[in-house]
Amino acid sequence: MPGLANLVEFLPDFESWLRRLTRSTGFGTTLPLPEKIVPVGHRGTKIYAPENTIIAHETAYAMGARGMEFDVRCTRDGQFVVFHDKDVERTTDGRGFVEDLTLAEIQALDAGSAHSAEFEGETVPTLREALQNVRGRFAVDIDFKGGPDHSAPMLAEILRDEGFAREDAPLVTIFARVNHFEILAPLAPEFALRPHYLSRRHCKKMVRNYDIEVMGLRRYAFSKIAAGNIRGHGMHLFSNVMGKGETQEDFENAANAGALFIQTDYMDRLVEFLDSIGRQETGVLGRNYEVLAETPKTMS
Repeated sequence: MPGLANLVEFLPDFESWLRRLTRSTGFGTTLPLPEKIVPVGHRGTKIYAPENTIIAHETAYAMGARGMEFDVRCTRDGQFVVFHDKDVERTTDGRGFVEDLTLAEIQALDAGSAHSAEFEGETVPTLREALQNVRGRFAVDIDFKGGPDHSAPMLAEILRDEGFAREDAPLVTIFARVNHFEILAPLAPEFALRPHYLSRRHCKKMVRNYDIEVMGLRRYAFSKIAAGNIRGHGMHLFSNVMGKGETQEDFENAANAGALFIQTDYMDRLVEFLDSIGRQETGVLGRNYEVLAETPKTMS
C-alpha cells in the first residue's frame, strides 16, 4: 500500500518535529537533575601535560576524566588535527598557520617542549589518532575551530570509520559556534551538536529548528537562570568552568545548576570535588546520555 509506506516514512520526521515543538515551549520539558556528573578534560589536561596531545589525554584519564575535549583544525592538505591556535608558535617549535601547513609538516613539530622538557618529542595527533586512542574510555567533545565548507561530511566520515556512529558507541558532542553552525548542522542528529547558550530566545530557536540535545554554558555567562533555560528546554547542560583558578564554588555552581558535564583545566580539583559529593561519573556515556553497559577498548 503506497499510502501506508508514505505514512511510515513520514512518521519519524513528524515525531521529530513534534518533539522539537514541545521542547521549544519550555513547558514540561525540564530534564531531571543528573545523579552523576561527567568530568571533561579541557584539551586533555593542559595544566599537567602538553595540551591536545595523547599524553594529555592519558594524564586526564588517569586523573578521572571520562569526557575529553579536542580542538580541531584542518591542514592545508585537508587533514583534521587536534590543535587549538590558528598558528603553531605557542605550543610547538614551529612557525606558521595550521591551515597553511601540511600534515607531515605539523607532525614533524615538537608539541611537548613548550610545556616542559619532560614532554620533549610529543607530536600533534590527527583527529583519527586521538579518537582511536580514547575510544571506549571517554565521551568525546569536538571543539571545531575551523575547516572547509564541506567539513561536516569530512568529520562524519572520520567518526563513522572510527566506530563512533554505532549504537553502542560513546557519545560525541560537537561544539558548533554561531559562525560555524550552518557548516556543521548536517551532522545532527547523527552526532550531537553543542551550541553555546546566548539567550532564552536562542534556546527556543535551537530546539525548534534543530535536533539539539546539549548546550554549553561558559563561565563568564553562568547564571542559574541561563542554566535553567537550557535544561528547561530539554537540553543537557555542558558547563565550562575554565578560567583563573577554578574554585570549588565554580564546581558547586555548575553541579547545583544541573550540569551533566563539567569541563575543566584542573581535573584533579574537579574529581576531588565530585567524589566528595558522591557524584563523579566513572563510566562512559553513550549516545543516549546513559552509561554504556560495556565500554570496549576497541570499537572497530
